[in-house]
Amino acid sequence: MNNSLLAGRYAKALLAHAESRGQAVALYPVMEQLARVAMGPTELNLLLGNPMVSVATKRTLLQEAVSAEGDTQVVLGEFFDLVFAHRREKYLGQMALAYRELYRQHHGIVKAKLITAEPFDGDAEERLWNMVAERTGRIVEKESHVNPNIEGGFVLQVDDQLLDASLKGQLDKIRKALVRKNKTIV
Repeated sequence: MNNSLLAGRYAKALLAHAESRGQAVALYPVMEQLARVAMGPTELNLLLGNPMVSVATKRTLLQEAVSAEGDTQVVLGEFFDLVFAHRREKYLGQMALAYRELYRQHHGIVKAKLITAEPFDGDAEERLWNMVAERTGRIVEKESHVNPNIEGGFVLQVDDQLLDASLKGQLDKIRKALVRKNKTIV
């Protein structure tokens, strides 16, 4: 079975179960944590795919790696039970990523990332976020970074769309156009 299809099915089941228990919102940041832990180059990621490590050990390590409390922990534990019963633990990271995407779609959330050369002054950044929310008609999950390498301006990524209004990006476009036109390196 295709891994993304498998992860999507488990994520869909988890989202439905979490919503029926009123824990979908509380589970979202937990699945963000799980995605980072289970997809990264960590020892936990290696342990999840190791058949020599017991299920009890894997489950304990997972629960220590992500912070869930109360009913959210119960829902997460039930999900882990299902995953371990079917020996699908090595796909947990992909399941967490799929849950994130399904949750965002279901709740009208768009992920946006802003990179600037310097921090914005005043309320300019908030106006930009409001414009993104207005144009997309969705709730904006914001992420901002400062990267002086872009020289000036900003780069805005909203889901899979990219607006490069950076000085470096504009200069690269001009250079490529000149190279294409002259067929020489400028």
